Amino acid sequence: MELTQCKYRMRCELGACGNRAEYTLSPSRTGVRSSVHICSACLKEIAALATREFGGEEKQ
Repeated sequence: MELTQCKYRMRCELGACGNRAEYTLSPSRTGVRSSVHICSACLKEIAALATREFGGEEKQ
């Protein structure tokens, strides 16, 4: 997977967030339609959930 700065002016695609997307998450070897555009708040929440689920310390 690859995490890059979002090149487009669009909203976060996670739920009813409504914030502006700042990052694009792209799985390897897939087309542009497979990308997910997310804001920094949702990215932090995903990171916290992953840390809780898989262990380790959360970095801030």
